[in-house]
Amino acid sequence: MSQTNDFPPTLSPPVYIIIFHAPLFAFISLSLKPITSKRHTFVLCIITFVQALIPFIYHGRYESLMHFFVALFTTLYTFKMMVWLKKNYQSSIDSKIKIPSFTASLFNWRPTAVTIPDESKYQRYIDSIKITDINQVIINHTIKAIIKYVILDLISEYLRINKPEFIERSYGLRVLDYLRTGRPFIETYTFFYCILFIILAIVGFSIFWNVTCIIFGIILKPLLSDSVDKNRKREESKSFKTKLKEWLIISIFYTKPLMDKPYFSTGPRDLWSNQWHQIFYQIFIELGYLPVRNYFKHSITLGRILGTCSVFLISGLFHDYIAIVAFSHFSLDYTAFFLFHGFLLILWEAVEFNILGRGRDSKDSLGIKVFKMALFLPIASFILPLFVEPYANGLYIYSTLDIYTNLTNWCWH
Repeated sequence: MSQTNDFPPTLSPPVYIIIFHAPLFAFISLSLKPITSKRHTFVLCIITFVQALIPFIYHGRYESLMHFFVALFTTLYTFKMMVWLKKNYQSSIDSKIKIPSFTASLFNWRPTAVTIPDESKYQRYIDSIKITDINQVIINHTIKAIIKYVILDLISEYLRINKPEFIERSYGLRVLDYLRTGRPFIETYTFFYCILFIILAIVGFSIFWNVTCIIFGIILKPLLSDSVDKNRKREESKSFKTKLKEWLIISIFYTKPLMDKPYFSTGPRDLWSNQWHQIFYQIFIELGYLPVRNYFKHSITLGRILGTCSVFLISGLFHDYIAIVAFSHFSLDYTAFFLFHGFLLILWEAVEFNILGRGRDSKDSLGIKVFKMALFLPIASFILPLFVEPYANGLYIYSTLDIYTNLTNWCWH
């Protein structure tokens, strides 16, 4: 894409991707061991800042979907860097906290998604997996991925050729205008398009998980075929190869899917803590909830409320950053969207816990679940266009029918 200004210089997509990853590799090379000095800390902080800055200064220079993924991985890397820096700071205060290398923490995205039925029998569950189990998993995920891809491609093609004209004014402001003037804030087809777009995202996350499990299964097969001497000492059996094998088994067989069933959510906490993808969950807890909650130790309730708000605020700003980088959408639409869900969660639980006296661990009957879904999903659907409209308007949606054109644009423009 041509630009009139000379800075930053326009680079071919392959060169840009290499430069974009340079701060990550620099951070990795300097974080093999815990931080040792203030200078070390300063350098790593600068690298973290540069990692977030590169896509920002190149916003609007590249095809929207490519830059969307660049922005997404930027936030993943940057947040992980910040968490690792935080852990080092905590270790400087409490020497009992052990700090692994940054690389060791880089691939641990969803520690709370593990579903081993009985932790006391951890090794038994690991050792129970055989080659035949791996083959069956690969076949199952391959079939699912093919079926979902066909669905994804059909939805993508429909969205690509039937895109409505989106109103420039923010959905949230249009709702406020409606309260004052009675002017309609969204057309029926546009709302349908937004629902279909979010279905596209759910299917896309689901396919990503299927493909990931297929790749992990292929990597695991040769590791699983090697016999393990059970008489070896414990520390010897936990070699890198053994740890990798166990991690792959846990990921494939004992980890929840990346995207569960958000359309069956029974409330805001169920949506954001269970049903929607949990890639950022632990990061937001570490960078948002825990620091704010711990700051207000004198008031546990206030700390929890403000900690919850901080999580949704960070999530909103992160999505706004992606929108700026991917398609130059400067607004606070996502911040408003996530803060709405944060306030809804606080209000929802205040009513459920304090007024109805139902604790967070209460088991819902089928009737209560249906009632809660019937109450929550219309609210979530009503606010959904605030989240979807910028993405649906700014991102170019690909389908197989125009893949040749897409590849040409990515490689040469």
